[in-house]
Amino acid sequence: MSEQLILTIANQFGIKPASVKKIRKGVYRVISTGGVVYSLKRMPKSPAQLRWIDRVLRGVRKKGIRLAWRNPQTPEGRKLYAASPRGGLYVLTPWIAGRMPSPRSLSEMRACGVALGRFHRAGSGAIKRHFAYNQTGAWPSILRARQRDLQNKVAKAKRNGFARTAINRFVRLHGPEMLRYANQAKALLRSSGYFSHRHRPRKRGVLCHGDGGPSNFVMNASGTYLLDFETLHVDLPAYDLYRVIYNSCKDHRWNFKIAKAILTGYRQASKLSKTDYKLIGVWLRFPRTSCLVLSSYERFPLTEKNLHWALSSERKITRFLQKLKQYAATHSS
Repeated sequence: MSEQLILTIANQFGIKPASVKKIRKGVYRVISTGGVVYSLKRMPKSPAQLRWIDRVLRGVRKKGIRLAWRNPQTPEGRKLYAASPRGGLYVLTPWIAGRMPSPRSLSEMRACGVALGRFHRAGSGAIKRHFAYNQTGAWPSILRARQRDLQNKVAKAKRNGFARTAINRFVRLHGPEMLRYANQAKALLRSSGYFSHRHRPRKRGVLCHGDGGPSNFVMNASGTYLLDFETLHVDLPAYDLYRVIYNSCKDHRWNFKIAKAILTGYRQASKLSKTDYKLIGVWLRFPRTSCLVLSSYERFPLTEKNLHWALSSERKITRFLQKLKQYAATHSS
């Protein structure tokens, strides 16, 4: 999108931009002529879902939770969203200055866990008043769909359907191992207690960020802020914890100390049961990284090197889950 179109969208919020910088696809840093810095972000949601997101986040912020979201008491915050000429919806939020937490710092990972736990607790009242977009019952269908996609990729390799011979060979050789991990995830789901939890979403569910990880937290002198709410929905707390643990550990050789710090921080603000830990393990066991590489995900191009890295990552999760089970044995409510 051209800078002129971004300026036009920003004008709809009543601000006059002095400069615009693209941060990544769909996200721009806008500095007004008065020197105030904002984040302009595309939200691929319907107006109805944006209104729901706005209602619950405003309710959460009243509990003292730090969020990068609009303040309707300010002139630029009165408008929930603006539309591009092609109909894309954008939100304007304050730009939170600070830095992304590092998985190498256990204290920063604990802070992220605390922030997530507080977010879940504060969101309980908001979703009871505005219960919608519930995905607590969708886990089996999501896992089945991902497993079918993986099966299709393995079948494609058997037909030599990938462009490179080395990739076809690798997937034919190691595809059964990937599928075994997918079956293990489904078995863990059946034995986890999920099927009783999913029938009580108003009691068991939380306001779920949906894509937590180091890039969706910002730390500064005021505390730890949560960002980017396009994946906000109602779900079980284990799903959010899985996302934060996955996104924090996958690039750090699945060092369990990182996950332990996140979980310990979370428990300072909210309780975790043995079932919660089992549910975290369901998603961690599914070979998500291998699936992303095989789909040539933007961050993980389909190369033989990335396939080796992904499979190595899946194998490390076996030991990681054993440590998670040990932690759960002594840290469950």
